[in-house]
Formats: sequence, structure tokens, C-alpha cells
Amino acid sequence: MLTRRSFAASTLSASLAAQQAPAWSVIHKLESGTLLTACAGNPQALALAASEPAARIFFFPGNDWSELPESASSVAITEGVVWITGASGLWRSSDRGKHWRRVHEAARLAMIQFADEQTGYALGAEKTILETRDGGATWNDLPAAEFPSTSPESTVYHWVDFATPRVGLITGVSRPSRRGATGPLPAWRDPKGKDRRPEWPAASITLETRDGGVTWKHSTTSLFGRITRARYTREGRGLALVEFHDRFEFPSEVFSIDLRSGKSERVFRRTDRAVTDVLLSKNGGALLAAIAPPRNPAQSTLGTVHVLASRDLSSWEEQPLPEPFYAGRVWLLDSDPVLLVTDTGVVLQASPR
Repeated sequence: MLTRRSFAASTLSASLAAQQAPAWSVIHKLESGTLLTACAGNPQALALAASEPAARIFFFPGNDWSELPESASSVAITEGVVWITGASGLWRSSDRGKHWRRVHEAARLAMIQFADEQTGYALGAEKTILETRDGGATWNDLPAAEFPSTSPESTVYHWVDFATPRVGLITGVSRPSRRGATGPLPAWRDPKGKDRRPEWPAASITLETRDGGVTWKHSTTSLFGRITRARYTREGRGLALVEFHDRFEFPSEVFSIDLRSGKSERVFRRTDRAVTDVLLSKNGGALLAAIAPPRNPAQSTLGTVHVLASRDLSSWEEQPLPEPFYAGRVWLLDSDPVLLVTDTGVVLQASPR
């Protein structure tokens, strides 16, 4: 039975929760028809790479566009330098994209990330991991990339994250080709998604360092889907996002990970939310960026953008956005304040209420 006192307490609790929830506001909205492929930075130094209407990069502050040498799969910003990865290799610019120089040729690089101003990693297809120890002046193959026994032809490294300059993780997948209908978009965005081949297990690869990349340990396990995000805190807490490309009951799943014990458990999955990024907060909570799968992909492959928050990784609450936004993918930038970027060119900023 709900008493007056319990009703008042619940109302106060809801009011406090609302006050503490982040308020999202739009700080940039790029031209209609923009398709972003990568982003990096913070409100003081933000870079957005687009493939449509042309391969170019947008910088804030300044609000200016520069041409890219090729479509970027990933962007990183270091002291005065912008880095991109693409189909033909690794590129750098020291003048906000006016001039680009390819510093390493490599097939289909997927991501670049710096653990600190000196140490960085670029990784991608054919079992490629490049490492720099001098701020990008030189890049060398990382021997640990060859630790797994998977074949180079089917192995792609696609994610790297450092909780501290010493503790880092690289993930990859080995997925030999197979027959059956598939496509470039995930099945939940595909007008012919019901005809897609079912998702099948592949070899999921993890490389872990706890001494700043001096030594690496590797593990390989059979897993449905692909670990596309893995973020950790200094305390050893982590979140891993698994996305499914072909036909599967769920578009994605999120797992919590304890580096100290090695335990993991699923903390989120819903058929109506395709999570595309995760972020751990300093107070122990977490944010999920997600897309509601479009009801009719034949009309539009974009879905509505959602942000979910949790304090305990058990219950998740939708965070209000200033208006409906539509996208195929959305990213969370771990900056202060946190930024939310849609691939349709909208940038939102979180601030405490």
C-alpha cells in the first residue's frame, strides 16, 4: 500500500534523479546529407570526418571544412596534429587538414588511438597493428599482433582503448568468408534483413597490456557477433559492446567486465535498441548510445537516437533529448563534458542539470 510518506519519498527520489540527469543540448548541426564516418576530440578541439557529400573533415572551433585524401575510418587528435586511418593507410596533418601526408601504407586500417602524447596504435585488416613510441614520428609493426594463430586473411583488429597509459586493450575478430546473403549494413538496417544469413560464431581476439605496451597477453574465444567497443576505468571496471551484423535475435549486447576477477555478465540487451557505443562514468554509472531499429528499412535505414543511463548497470533509464534525431550510428566522446555525435552530423553536449 502506498502511504503519503512513501509517496513523498518516491516523488523526492524521482525529483533528485531528474535534477542529476544530464541535460543534452545541440552544439552543432551539419548540413543535411552529411554522413560522418568518424569523430574525435572534445568541445575545445573537435574533428568530424565525413564521406558524404565528399571525403572531408570538419573542425571546431573554427567551423571550417578541409578535404581528406580518402574516407576516414577513424580520427585522432594529438598536440597540434590530426591523424586519420583509411583504406590505403595512415595519414597526418599538422595544419588542420589543409595538407595531408601518408606516413604508413597499410590495407584497410580501421582505427587509431593514442594512449598518451607519445604512444599510439593504428590497426586494421590482415592482422595489422602499428605502434609509435615517439608521438607518431615512426610507426612499427607490433609483434603481439601475430600471437593469435588465426590467418591474416581473415583477421581484423578494430578497437583499442587505454584506461591509463599503462593498461590497454585491443580487440579483433577472425571471420573466414562463408556463403549466404549478407551486406554492408547490419541486418536491422537492411531492407532485406530477413533474407540475411544467420549470425554465426567467430574467433574473438583480445590483446591486453598492463605495462604500457611493453608486454601483451592474448586470448581467443568463440563468440557470436563482434566486440566493437571495450572501455575501462582505472579501477578495473569495464563495459564491452557486442554488435551483430547478420540476422540475430538482438542487434547488440552489452557486458560488464571486471579486470581483477576476469568475470563478465550481460547487463543490457533489447530488440528495440541497437547499442552503438558505451561509456563508463567516474561515479560508477554508465551511458549507452543506441538506435531504435527502423520499422521499415525499405523507406529509411535510419532510426531514432536514444541515450540510456544507469547508476548500477542493472536498471537503465532513457535520457531526454531536445528533439528526435535520426541516424544509423552514434558515438560517445569521453570528454568533459561528454559529447554525443550522430553519423547524420548532429553533435550534442551533456551538462548537469
